[in-house]
Amino acid sequence: MQGVVALVGRPNVGKSTLFNRLIGRRTAITLRNPGITRDRLYGTATWLGNHFTLIDTGGFIPQPAAPLEEKMRHQVELAIAEAELVLLVVDAKQGLHPEDEVLARMLRKGNKSYLVVATKSDVKTAEWEHHAFHILGGEELHLVSAEHGVGFGELLESITERLGALEKPGDRKEIKILIAGRPNVGKSTLLNTLVGSERAVVDSVPGTTRDPVDTLVDVGDHLWRIVDTAGLRRRTRITENVEYYASTRLHKALARADIVLLLVDISEGLTRQDKRLAVELTKGRTDLIFVFNKIDLYDRQALKSRFDAMSYELRGLENYFQVLISGKKKRGIEELIDTVNTLMKKRNQHVPKALLADFITQTVKERPPGHRIRFYKFIQKQGAPPMFVLECNRPRNIQTAYLRFLTNRLRTFFDFTGTNLKLKVVKR
Repeated sequence: MQGVVALVGRPNVGKSTLFNRLIGRRTAITLRNPGITRDRLYGTATWLGNHFTLIDTGGFIPQPAAPLEEKMRHQVELAIAEAELVLLVVDAKQGLHPEDEVLARMLRKGNKSYLVVATKSDVKTAEWEHHAFHILGGEELHLVSAEHGVGFGELLESITERLGALEKPGDRKEIKILIAGRPNVGKSTLLNTLVGSERAVVDSVPGTTRDPVDTLVDVGDHLWRIVDTAGLRRRTRITENVEYYASTRLHKALARADIVLLLVDISEGLTRQDKRLAVELTKGRTDLIFVFNKIDLYDRQALKSRFDAMSYELRGLENYFQVLISGKKKRGIEELIDTVNTLMKKRNQHVPKALLADFITQTVKERPPGHRIRFYKFIQKQGAPPMFVLECNRPRNIQTAYLRFLTNRLRTFFDFTGTNLKLKVVKR
């Protein structure tokens, strides 16, 4: 992947605000509390027709005192190793800090190309006050204010100049896949397994992930943008400001996704919250795959019994794919990837008008819709997942049971199994 830039620095120096400004939308959660960002967040920044991948990281802690801090430091190290260029972010208002120098020495030791970016530099005329940051080295020193948009033209120009040939957008189709589920069902573990490296902090304490984590992965001819999310909590249990913002970002991410992998802990079973989310997703235009995790806890006979019980609970949602995996043991991952690829083909499938006309004529002959109800036109609208429009003289007179029959017949006849197929009836 060309054009990868990592943002690194101490906690609470403004990395996430800088990240949001560079990619042009509020993706990372920004509050005054230090340590909000824990995982690596991925976004795309664009400048003069070119784009590059930007990585936001948690605060760098030279001597971690807790296991989670150690994992956050590891995430920073992974981001540095992945990046072609590093932005060492410092706080202009606080001035030079000893931990800034530790991080600069680490970059120099690794022979990494880096720029020093002093955030919160609201007064551009006071550049002489920031001379102390030159001790950090780096190829250039940039003074910016993320909140006021000061100094970003020069910074972006410097970044693109160093990255050289940038990848042009639109070269390959990008599939947006979102991993959702209740807290601690193994979402981050699944993400790490799919990617093949540790992209998200995995911890046994529920609620480790706060931001939606974007990760780009090459899978055959497609580029997957996988989004790991914070665990879905009931609204009555959301108490912290951070959890509120994480929940809001999650629902925005759900709306942008092509496919949602709804992860369920098979040992705990489906909850009303899981079913409620699944029903909510099927009302929209997002496709859904049920992913039952932690199958390594059961032998073959017990697993079959458990799977049959959960499948029974999905009455009304049985048309959607169900996959058994163990994210921890890396079992069922190939099947999951194949299922995603199959679903993408089905959701982009288009049926010719002539075949649809023959289908509706034959179906009406076998089972008429009702007294004095006539169908005039049956077409498929553009877009994914598939949506069909049926023109008739009396839409309100068609019974719900008949519409359900027609939808299921359409799904089976043209092999739209697994897709969030929609049938809309309109008056001519």
